[in-house]
Amino acid sequence: MRVSQWMYDGLRHGLCPAAHRIALRHADASAHPMLAHPIHDVHTRLRQRRRYAATPIRTGGTVDMAGAGSATATRSAAPHGAPGRRSAWEDRLLGPTSPTEATLMGSPVEDIIGALLAMRDPRGWSYHGQDIDRHGRIIQLVRHLLEVRGQPASPLLYECIMDAMIEPKGSAKGMRRLLDDISVLGMKPTEAMCRSALAVLANHPDYVLRQSILAVMQEFWFTVDTSSRQSVVLGLLRDGQYELAYARLLEKESPVEGWTYDIFIMVFGKLGFVDEMMQLLRRRKMLLPSDGAVPRLLHYALDVCSRYFHHAGTVYCWNGTVKGSPLQVPDGIVENVLATAARHGDASLATEALDMIAQRTRVLAYHYEAVAESFVKSGDMVGALRVLCIMKGNGICIGRGNTRAMHAAMRRKPKLIGDVESALRSLDIGGQAPAAVVDLVLEATAEIHGGERAMDLYGDVVHLCGEPAGARAMQALIMHSRDGETRNRLMQDYMRNVTEEDDPVRYPREYARLISACAEAGQMDLAFRFAAQAVSASASSATGEQELTWVKALVEQAVACEDGRIWDVVDKLSSIETRSTVQRVLQQSRLARRAAQRKEVGAASAKS
Repeated sequence: MRVSQWMYDGLRHGLCPAAHRIALRHADASAHPMLAHPIHDVHTRLRQRRRYAATPIRTGGTVDMAGAGSATATRSAAPHGAPGRRSAWEDRLLGPTSPTEATLMGSPVEDIIGALLAMRDPRGWSYHGQDIDRHGRIIQLVRHLLEVRGQPASPLLYECIMDAMIEPKGSAKGMRRLLDDISVLGMKPTEAMCRSALAVLANHPDYVLRQSILAVMQEFWFTVDTSSRQSVVLGLLRDGQYELAYARLLEKESPVEGWTYDIFIMVFGKLGFVDEMMQLLRRRKMLLPSDGAVPRLLHYALDVCSRYFHHAGTVYCWNGTVKGSPLQVPDGIVENVLATAARHGDASLATEALDMIAQRTRVLAYHYEAVAESFVKSGDMVGALRVLCIMKGNGICIGRGNTRAMHAAMRRKPKLIGDVESALRSLDIGGQAPAAVVDLVLEATAEIHGGERAMDLYGDVVHLCGEPAGARAMQALIMHSRDGETRNRLMQDYMRNVTEEDDPVRYPREYARLISACAEAGQMDLAFRFAAQAVSASASSATGEQELTWVKALVEQAVACEDGRIWDVVDKLSSIETRSTVQRVLQQSRLARRAAQRKEVGAASAKS
């Protein structure tokens, strides 16, 4: 059987959860009549009623199988004969449907034994490419030999039944009963029997029983060959002992075949053990570099690594899959590779992934955003700005959300603000700079260095991007400017360029700063405009004293200016359970005004 087919059989028989459930349903040995009682009991009953006649049984008589202690010793005695005869007993005994009792009675014992040996062939066996119920067929043939033909219980028959336990319908419980039966008979276990037992425990794991089998093999000096080692590590894997299975697999003195690595790679990938999966994949590739399964394993590992944002594994598998394999990487995996490159700041990998996406379909905004993020995290702000310019040139609208990676980088490293501003001025983009990027630099500069530091760039906004600064950037400049003249200029530009419908929604604390700044500057129209928006925001959220800190400044300035619009604001605030706050502010304002009036009267009296 080819190695790849062994891998699939191992997955189907040893690691498939569905097969495991079937095995659990059939684990009760009483489901098979011959396993309901030890083989030696069957043999004893047959021996009691056997007729010792000189005439042999018409179907071939008895066959001495006492010396058939192992598959190796017995397989050489298997009936080969002419091809026509071999095909005949294969059709009778190993066809897709189970042979009838009449068919078995009409077959010589040698043919039945040959059928058992054929099904035990470690290279695999099938009837013209069709699978059969190997478990049920072995049980049927062995039971016929014992109960009908009167054959003695021998190591060969136990080996055959042990092989039947390997199938999904077998169980560790049934194997334990076989071992107990052998012990009662005083029969020594054979090397083939122990190897079959390890194969059973690879599919139906039992740690204690496995250690017992290994101890028996050591006691009788049986060789623990590659097949046995594979059964041990697969049994540990099947039992969920992943660390122990992984450690056993990596032992240098215990080499295994490539398909065993394939199973571990697929299982570890499904479980998310990405580092261990990649180590096994590298070892597997070194073991058989020209094997046709390697590109498919790389393809699978690329899917796993990119899904878990494992950068080193993604790069390794990407180079092996894209550059050295005829397989086409699906679009979903390419997008995962792009996201992994963005997260780890690998601009080269992100560019390659974007190029593959562009060859297949239309590049969308989030694709460009991921590439820009990879440049930002690698520290190349100029490269990120170029990507955003290409994005704008392709007709994609760049919003505030597309620049969040750049904003986070500038907040984390304020030095980058100057780099981005220099890049905006140095790139020959003819007034096509993304407005969202310019606004981002204005906001970051105002928040970190103050609004006055951003005024030079603010004056060049129209030249750089062909449109005035955005509302959010101008609000940030107003909030973080300390110079009164600068504030007045910004407020006048805001009233002229930004309509009330374009005002962005702010947090209550930001509204407090905006309203206070406008009220202190005497820009009451803008102050009441923001106040109306703040009242709406307070009505839809849990209000508190901290969110209404702007009320005092607005009331004081409105009272000083005798602006009657303050009463509309007071009425709305009173309707949302802030009456006590408003009343306290008004009372403080009245007291302050009375105190000022008394002070003026006292000063006038003193002069007179």
